[in-house]
Formats: sequence, C-alpha cells, structure tokens
Amino acid sequence: PEEGPGTMANGVDALRETYPDVEAEVLDYLSEDEEDEAAEFEAEAFAADDWSAVIVVDNLPRIPLAKYDKLVGVLRRVFEQTGRIVRLEMPSEDGKTLGVAFVELGSGEEAAKAIRLTDGYALDKAHAFKVNPYAHLRTLATLPEVWAAPPRPAFEPRLNPHSWLADSAHRDQLVVRYNNETEVLWADTRAAPKLEYGGEREKEGGLYWCELYVQWSPQGSYLATFHNRGVALWGDAGFAKQGRFPAPGVKRVDFSPREHYLITSNDRPDDKRAVVVWDVRTRKELRAFELQRLDARKAPDALSEALLHTIAELDKHATSTATCNIPGAMSASQAAAQGGEAGHHGAHGSRGGKEIARFQWSHDDAYVARRGKTASGADNVAIYELPSMQLLGKKSLKADGVVDFQWSPSANTLAYWAPEHANTPARVALVEIPSRKELRQRNLVNVTDCKLYWHPDGTYLCVKVLRHTKSKKTLFASFELFRVDEPLVPVEMLEMKEHHVIAFAWEPNGGHRFCVVHTASETHTRPDVSFYAMESADGKKKEVHKVWTLEKRPCNAVFWSPAGDGRLVLAGLGDGFDGQLEFVDVENKWTQQREHYRCTHVAWDPSGRIVATSVVQPLEGAFFKFQMDNGYKLWSFQGASFHDASFENMYQLAWRPRPKSLLDDDQKKQIVKHLRKYERRFAHEDKLQEEARLRELSKEKRTQRAKYRALVRDRAAAAKTKRRAALLAMRNGVDVDDDQHYVVTTTYVETVLATKEELS
Repeated sequence: PEEGPGTMANGVDALRETYPDVEAEVLDYLSEDEEDEAAEFEAEAFAADDWSAVIVVDNLPRIPLAKYDKLVGVLRRVFEQTGRIVRLEMPSEDGKTLGVAFVELGSGEEAAKAIRLTDGYALDKAHAFKVNPYAHLRTLATLPEVWAAPPRPAFEPRLNPHSWLADSAHRDQLVVRYNNETEVLWADTRAAPKLEYGGEREKEGGLYWCELYVQWSPQGSYLATFHNRGVALWGDAGFAKQGRFPAPGVKRVDFSPREHYLITSNDRPDDKRAVVVWDVRTRKELRAFELQRLDARKAPDALSEALLHTIAELDKHATSTATCNIPGAMSASQAAAQGGEAGHHGAHGSRGGKEIARFQWSHDDAYVARRGKTASGADNVAIYELPSMQLLGKKSLKADGVVDFQWSPSANTLAYWAPEHANTPARVALVEIPSRKELRQRNLVNVTDCKLYWHPDGTYLCVKVLRHTKSKKTLFASFELFRVDEPLVPVEMLEMKEHHVIAFAWEPNGGHRFCVVHTASETHTRPDVSFYAMESADGKKKEVHKVWTLEKRPCNAVFWSPAGDGRLVLAGLGDGFDGQLEFVDVENKWTQQREHYRCTHVAWDPSGRIVATSVVQPLEGAFFKFQMDNGYKLWSFQGASFHDASFENMYQLAWRPRPKSLLDDDQKKQIVKHLRKYERRFAHEDKLQEEARLRELSKEKRTQRAKYRALVRDRAAAAKTKRRAALLAMRNGVDVDDDQHYVVTTTYVETVLATKEELS
C-alpha cells in the first residue's frame, strides 16, 4: 500500500475518521493568552547517543499542566499511526507547556516516515505541526551568535549540455550499442556516420563505457549508461561524466520531461527500495518506494469462447510489434504516439495477471504519479509533488476501478479510465491537477478494454474502445475523440464496426491527423491503413473525417515524422511481416515500398530527415535466429537507403532528442514563407559538401596516380642520364641540352581586342 494520509494503516489523515473527537479535544487545550513567540528550549531529557529516531514537533498549543495528559494522548494517537513510540515528552515552564514536544520512535526510518507524513498536519486553524529531526535542533544550537559571511567559492564554469546543437552542418546524433562497444555518431545523408565518442577514455583505463543499455534524456542533455551498480550520466561536447546514481541491478530509468529528476527501478518485488526518485542536478535521493504490482485488467465475464480467442489473438499481436523488449529504448508516451500497443500500461499482454504500476511524470516536472490501492482495497492514483515528494494535498486521488491513466503532454491534466462494475458503466475522466476538478467524464457501455492516446501537443485525447456486442460474441472498435483545448471539451465518436484496430498514432508537431491500421480478419496479415483529420484543411470546419485509405498493406506499426509534414513510415515488425516498410506522404498521396529483413525497430531522427531501421536483440537472452541479420540501415525521408552496417551482436539504436525550438509558430511560418532566399546558400553548402565527399572518395585514386607519374618521371630522368654519354659521342661532343648553345630572344606582342568610344 502507498504510504500517505490516503491509507488507513499509514496515514494520519485517517485519524479524523478513527477519532472523530480530536478537534473537540484539541480546542480544550488552547490557552486564551497564547503568544506567537518562538519557543526556546534546550532538550536535556534525551541522553542517547543516536538521535536519528528523535523528532521535534513544534507549533503545539500551550496548555496548563492540568491538561498535559490529554494532549499527550492526542499526540500519541497521531504518531502511533507512523511507528512505535518509545518516549514522548513536552517541556513546560511556569505551569504551562512550551508548545513543543520531543518524540522518540523505534527507528530512524520510522522517524523519517513520521516527518514526511505529519509535517504540516493541522490540528486546527491556528496550529499546524512543524516536524523536524532533532539533529536540526542540535545544529541550530551550535550556530555562532554573530553571522559571518561564508567564503565565496571559486567559480566553476558549468558544462554546456546543448553544445552539440551548434554543429555547423546541422546534423543529428545517434547512439549504437553493439558487441562490447557504445558509440555516439554524427548522421549525415551525404556520408557514412562519423564517430563522435566511443568511450576512448574508459578504454584507456581498461573499462567499458557501458555495461548494459543506454538512454537519452528527453531533451538530449544527458546520455545515461546502465551499469550493474547503477546509472551514470554523460554530457557536454566531450561526453564528460555528469554524475552517478547508485542503483544496483537497475533495469529502467525514467527522466522527467524537463530533466530535473529521474527514477531508477530494478523491478525487484522483494526490494523495499526498488524504485528511487533522484534530483539530477544535486544527485540526491528524494524518496524510495517498493515495487507495486497490481492486478491487470481481466476480460469481462461470460464472453464466448470465440471472443476470448479473438482477444488472445489481439494480445499475441500486441506483443509481436516489439520483438525485443529493450529497456530504455522508448518511453511509454513515445510508444503510444507511434502506435506501439505494448507501450501502454495495462496492455493486453498482461491480461489476467500482475503488472507493475509505473510512475508517470507531469509535463512540467511538478508531479509524479502512479496507480495504487488503499489498505481497504480501494483504487486510487497517488500524486506526489516535486521536489518534496509529498502526496498532493496529503491524500491520493480517488479513482474507483482505475485501470490506466496518462498525463497530458502540455498541461497538468490527468486522463484515466475505469471498467464497468455491477450497474456502473465504464468511464473516462479528465481531471485538472492540483484542484482535482473533473473537466469531463464520458460513460461507456459494453467495454472490454480501452487505450488512452494523447496527441503529442496535448490538443486531443483519443480513447480506443474495444467493445463487445450485447450477446458477447463479437468484438469491434470505436474511438472517443476529446477536443481538450475547446470549451466544455466536446467529444466525437468514430466507429470501426467489424474491424479490429492494430495500431493508432497521432501526427505530431501541430498536426491534426491520425492514422489507424485496421482489419476485418483475425490474421492481420494484410490490414488497411486509414488516415483521418480532426478538421478541414482551412481549419474552419471542426469535424473528424476520412482523408485517405491504403488497402491491404503488410504493416502493424505506424511511425510519423516528428516534423509534422504528413510523412510517415508503415512498418511490418515481428514474425509474419519480416520487415516490410512503406514510406508515405499523406499530403501528396505518395508511397514508396522498401524492405529491411527481420526489422525489429524503426526510429525517425528529431528533424524528420532520416529514418533508422534496425535488427536488435536483448542482452539478457540473444535471439540466435536474428544474429545473421543484426545491424541497422539509414534511409532518407523519401525511402532511399544511403548507409547500412552489420554486427554479430547489436542491442540498441537511439537518436539523440532535440530540445523544443525557441521559435514560436509565427516565426516558423515566416521562415517557411521566405525559404527560397536561403535556398542558394543551402545549395552552395550542399555543393561544397558533395565536392568534399567526392574528393575523399577519389583521394586514394589521386594518390596512386601521383605515385605513378612520379615513377615515370624518375625513370625517364634516369634513362636520359644513362644515355647521355652515348649521345655526346654520336654528336661529336656537342651537348644539345646545354643552354650556352642557344640565343634566347624575348618578344612582346600586343593585340587590341576591343575599342569603345564614349562621348562626355
């Protein structure tokens, strides 16, 4: 269970339910002439050497000693909710308490828990607990009476995490993990990737730069390398070490969107510190949690055998879209945006079993949340504030039956869905945080499962609903489309009757389109691909409508270009498709089919210029059938392959993300409008780069040619020297090569090329 006031066993907010007379008792203790002066007290009652289990509770009511025992009883009932009380004393003076109490608990862990849960707890409007460890009080006692300015530390220049963005060729970076190597490369469509850093410093010391996996931070400032003992962060121009985070057996790292915090997890259910929240800048631990495993969504009762078989096929397909589950390769939000079913919490693959309740970050790093349950078994969403890591409002968000939730990518709005229960229909709710105001609720019936897909800009929310008929013999899909930015959040429904939905993805970067891969059969080998728009081309008509349909395409995943220019890649990943690729331009209704045999992963670079496809395998257990095909290919956005590399073992490929552009929408439109004036400069730069590339390719040929000409020249000179004596004898001693036998005359000739007369 979550630690916090929302839990009966652990939270002191439950005290008011257990002891409804607390308020009345406390009011009796308040003195009429109490002052707001700070209490000064030197604690001599505690003589133990270890003070970690002792806490100081300040801002208590000052009461006569006749009411001492009653107030102590109230305090005991409060702090017994957080641990075993060894000793509790309130010092007094002149027949009244001093408004402070000293509490010794059973251990330092219980004391830390008491501070976390009771600091700020309000007894009434005038008295709220101020709880601190006793060590703070001892520190205050050692401070000098006269303040002295501390010495100014020496200036240390900060590393520049965005130095790579100043590349003159405007290239993007990618990291590749293969064999025992980890390499960061520059990618360019006109040349092979160029190595930027491959762990050379670490190799000199006999170490590996990375032992397991790697992961970029959301804005590309850091590269995290996974090690057996924890995580290391690297950045700046030379990939200098930025910090280390001890996390033995780490399996997963989740950065906050603005890179202020990160979460490490070893996914061990027996570890009370399996999940740890860190401050990236200070590298300090903010809080640790146990791994929470909750019951996964089960299929509704009384479904027919045929329907259960169809659900099982959907489950099988959902896991086949990601043949190799690479930790840190793609976040859940990225997987959802690109059509990956397995990236969702509560995916079909966990149906009926246990699944890990993962933490999710709000867009501004203000909150982090995960699903949970109270001691009584009620469902909730525990939302923690950063950096204090305290429960928002000292209680969790009540969400009966919640199965999945997702934060909006652009606002502190949380969307969740809960299945049908008894006579209560399934529902999707939008909740504003921190007010907990419900912005919109949508009731749904005959629901088997739901998936939540936020638009990357946060303008729309799509809820993919898997429904069953009243007879529970047939499944079909529908979409509930929320226009989040509009007043009252209107909702449109798009039905896909007699169709199974394989993948869904929004067009990013201001796009208003989405793509659906769907099929009427259970084999999913040749599904149709349909494109829809949420508004008309001129933006005047706000209504969902179909734009285009591609029939019978061998694909099961969708990857939109991050540029938001209507380009995307349809990919057939996993068994049954063997890496079929199709490059699509929705604007011009153009397609180009390609293939990367046994392809397992597809990724666009942040600029939308290059597509990387790869065949990778997990470190934990190699797929030997892929070893002959391990490697990657780089493609232009038009589907032209310009580079490929093969390795015996390849584990990961990831593009370095770019931070959000500093230009607003109007500035971007102006650049596009006047793009032609930059065209000549870009063309000249491209020409120079192409000439440099051709020179590099012909460098060896030119070197060999120069060597051959020098050899011919030297041999001709040697032959001429060897024949000189014979020639002199034949010419009666006359050396025809001697300049003294010649008269040199220099003649200058001037020629008039043109004549022009001008009258002034």
